[in-house]
Amino acid sequence: MDSRLDQGIAQYQRQRGEILATLESYRAWLERYTDVESGQSLRLYDLAESLKRDKLLLAFVAEFSRGKSELINALFFADLKQRLLPSDVGRTTMCPTELFYDADSEPYLRLLPIETRLRDDSISRLKRLSIEWSSIRLDPADPQQMSAALRSLADVKRVAVAEAQAMGLCDAGDIVKSHDGMVEIPVWRYAMINFPHPLLKSGLAILDTPGLNALGSEPELTLNTIPNAHGVLFLLATDTGVTRSDLEIWENSVRHHANHHVAILNKVDMLWDELKSEAEIEQSIHKQKQHTAQQLQLAEDQVLALSAQKALLGKIRGDQALIQRSGIGALESLLADKIIPDRQVILYKSVCNEVQTMAGASRQSVNMQLEGVRQDLEQLSAFSGKNCEIVTNLRDKLIKEKSAYDATTMNFKITRTLIQEQGRLLLDALAEEVLDEMLVAGRARLEDCWTTPGLVQGMNDLFAQIIQRFHEVEDRATRIVELLDAAYLRFHQEHGFPLLSPPQLTMDNCRQKLAVLMLQVDQFGHDPVNLIMEKRFMVKKFYLSLVAEARGMFMLAKTEADSWLRRSLDPVVMRIRDHKKQLEIRIENIKQVHDNLDNLQARTLALKSQQATLEQQQAEIGVILQGSACLSATVASQI
Repeated sequence: MDSRLDQGIAQYQRQRGEILATLESYRAWLERYTDVESGQSLRLYDLAESLKRDKLLLAFVAEFSRGKSELINALFFADLKQRLLPSDVGRTTMCPTELFYDADSEPYLRLLPIETRLRDDSISRLKRLSIEWSSIRLDPADPQQMSAALRSLADVKRVAVAEAQAMGLCDAGDIVKSHDGMVEIPVWRYAMINFPHPLLKSGLAILDTPGLNALGSEPELTLNTIPNAHGVLFLLATDTGVTRSDLEIWENSVRHHANHHVAILNKVDMLWDELKSEAEIEQSIHKQKQHTAQQLQLAEDQVLALSAQKALLGKIRGDQALIQRSGIGALESLLADKIIPDRQVILYKSVCNEVQTMAGASRQSVNMQLEGVRQDLEQLSAFSGKNCEIVTNLRDKLIKEKSAYDATTMNFKITRTLIQEQGRLLLDALAEEVLDEMLVAGRARLEDCWTTPGLVQGMNDLFAQIIQRFHEVEDRATRIVELLDAAYLRFHQEHGFPLLSPPQLTMDNCRQKLAVLMLQVDQFGHDPVNLIMEKRFMVKKFYLSLVAEARGMFMLAKTEADSWLRRSLDPVVMRIRDHKKQLEIRIENIKQVHDNLDNLQARTLALKSQQATLEQQQAEIGVILQGSACLSATVASQI
């Protein structure tokens, strides 16, 4: 029987498919009934692709030997009847490991050599360079081959202290412990597993992170990967509770990020004392959960106690009593009932709202055309005999109306040109070259001073410049909105257009991401270890990761600003175009009647046919909008 988690992810996939279907229905409607503009078509394509590529990322974070890999095996891969990830004593994953499904590639394990740390390349960049990775083909039908291949994740090797120091993988404690000038380091820096598991096919992605040393030596994980996860599962040992190293990981890598946090007291079976009653055992577990919640400053329902090993064993054996006692059901329910639905709401807000805005504008355009046709039919039905004067007056009235409309649109062309120029300047303010200039200047100041204080000062200066740039962009956007407000009002007053209110552009989303980066810089700068020890290598690595994050955030700001410009300008441009087309059709209809009053009946039939076509368009776009609204309500009700 499917678990609650299986059901939740299946629902996530189903509703994502429904959003895609709505998107496709609207795109098909546009192609059938309109001359869809290339920009609008491209935007719909981008929205669909973003949905198809969307992943629900769960990050498993903990110190070594807390049972992360075993919990991943129990949650997602028990149906394989064996451990997918190595989790034996002394044989656990030694590098960050990402599990996902890519339909465009055969199953594989890709391993990034640890030596790539000698370069300035980020993991994100190296993911695009397949030549840098060692690749092993995986055969899902051969459990032995899979198991042998994935044991590579636990590989370590001994290298000279100097070599480890050059890669930033050796501290004073390691040197003291080394009796032969050699230290042990991981063989691999990062691993990617493309595996056709049903849950991964449904859009789930998993990140298994090693302990404190690996998180500290790869700032990209703390600055990018973990903050972008939709849920973070922080594992602790039930018998020890929150240790000093656990708390350091929690404070530096987890706590301050704006996503779901779940603390998991693993290995709860260590408290299953046969000399104690079930009530006494439960009381011990409850006290440990309360204490953990206080230490981590979490609500008590965000702390769970379970046994990953017993859960995996119970699922492999089909032992429902052991599965229930393991406590894994509470975690599965939390993931299915909270984290996954929250991600669905984010999907709706990012895609459905935009589709509804565009489809709503299309429906209003159809409604306006339909109202014009109905008015023409009413006027034609009032004609009697060969009353040429009535037809002539109507024709002249429409021609005059079109002349006035042309004057208004000519005036709007000037406004549109001004808006486009302002929009170009707005986007130029967020161009990559602008950030590059800031970074070049900042790096020049740091080049001879790769110290913690130097990093903090340099990054604070950069962040201040970026924030100032955001203020300038928002000010320019406000001026654009004022121009659009005036244009909307004129078309409303003179031609009966619906009175629209253009959306405001805000950089708050990017400011929040920047605030997280600033917090990370502050934590790094006040870490006593970084202040006391020479950390030139780590300072530089941290700087490069910060720069990569700042660049991504800057590009996000530009993407959001570009999308805002289209959302603001496209509706009025579309209405102007459609209204002009409608007037031209009406004038042509009246002209034909005027030239041949005997053709009155034929023109009336033609208008009725046009009315039927528009009513069909109206009905279809109504169904699309209703479906989108229903999907919105369904997703929102799950929170």
